[in-house]
Amino acid sequence: MIRFTAILLFLTSWVHAEPVSPALPLPIDSLWQSDLFRQTVTGSFGIDSRIEPRITVDEEFYLDEAAKKMADKDRKGAIKLIAECSLLAESPALLFSLATFEFEAADLDSAVIHFEKALKKFPNFRDAHRNLAIVLVQQEKYQDAVEHLARAMELGSRESLTLGLLGYCHAVQNHHQAALDAYRLAALTQPAQRQWKMGEAQALQALKRPRQASSIFQQLIDDQPDDLVLWLRQADSLIVLQQPQDAMVNLELAHRAGGLSAEATLSLGHLYLQNGLPELALQRYLLALNQPEPATLSRMVEVVELMSNVGQWEDASIFSKHLAKHDFFRKQLAAAQTDNKVRSRFFRQQALIELRTGDIKVGEKLISDWLIKEPMDGQALILLARFKEDGGAREQAEMLLERAQGLPESAAAAHRAHGKLLVNVAEYEKAVEHLEKSQALKPSETLSDYLQAVKELVD
Repeated sequence: MIRFTAILLFLTSWVHAEPVSPALPLPIDSLWQSDLFRQTVTGSFGIDSRIEPRITVDEEFYLDEAAKKMADKDRKGAIKLIAECSLLAESPALLFSLATFEFEAADLDSAVIHFEKALKKFPNFRDAHRNLAIVLVQQEKYQDAVEHLARAMELGSRESLTLGLLGYCHAVQNHHQAALDAYRLAALTQPAQRQWKMGEAQALQALKRPRQASSIFQQLIDDQPDDLVLWLRQADSLIVLQQPQDAMVNLELAHRAGGLSAEATLSLGHLYLQNGLPELALQRYLLALNQPEPATLSRMVEVVELMSNVGQWEDASIFSKHLAKHDFFRKQLAAAQTDNKVRSRFFRQQALIELRTGDIKVGEKLISDWLIKEPMDGQALILLARFKEDGGAREQAEMLLERAQGLPESAAAAHRAHGKLLVNVAEYEKAVEHLEKSQALKPSETLSDYLQAVKELVD
């Protein structure tokens, strides 16, 4: 009698002659096309009646006929032959074979049904547990996959595909220590499979062990320096390790190779900005702005905020003007469905830039026009109060701050701004009242020190 695993090995060798892309692409997508995957899924292991059903002569006949159809590249015919076989309902071997063919044809739902039926007939069918788990991973049903992978391991499965997929399932569920343990075992079993080392490094990053993660990424980079993903992943660890120069090198190399997304290009810009290279930062920010797949509007507004926070007002002005004129973002800024908090952040930054570098009246008008549309924007009210105060209109400034104090989201900031306004005109007792209210609403060590200093002026 021909062994069941030998027949399946023959059948699936023809299946892989015409690879079918998985239904759902995953970060481990390349694995599905690897030799490791092909060899493992075919079930090329020794027969063991505890974990594999023995096949009858009749079952062997249908498997052999299906193999012939696969030899003729007739996958549909092979599926039809087994699906219509009168023995199917009672044969775990045929159910497993049909499920495997359906999996190869990307008919994942049917594959799950038939793998489950095979397991109902033969609960200890190790390869069925593992192959069902593979399908469930592709369907993003990770906890269900974990249960079948664990059962396959209980039944003796120790090959790297089972261990590595277990690591992946744990990783996407944020069970990072379990993921690390599984990936390390997979890497020991199959040290040449880079996917498991990558998983190990990512688990180490998630566990806040960046030095070990960076070391593994470096090993992978040494083996395959043209893989830009490795450079980017290592850059994350280098940033955490406070090695910005090395992180910038990684990101810049990826940028020059054309491998940086808009988000990653922004991150490179942030590194340049934080390390005293504002000109390079602006260049990268503008490149990110004009990439085919831009980052979110919120991330772009964040760029203006960061440049403003470090006093790069001219650069902030240049970037904000480009942002406002960019067709994609201009439409978002004008669209009613865009998050008003993001739009408010942008218009406030434009006004601040005018306050610092341009025409104060222009900045005041920008924020006033915005408040006509959004009169309950507390942060905008506080900013307009600042314009009024700088222009000598104290009463108008205080009225605006009182309006902002009545809004829960801006109350603490409004009381703080009101307190500082009163300190500027030497009305310390009133200032203390507002500063204490701000501290009660949003405690801050800095504000506490400032409040104590003002109290000393009262005394």
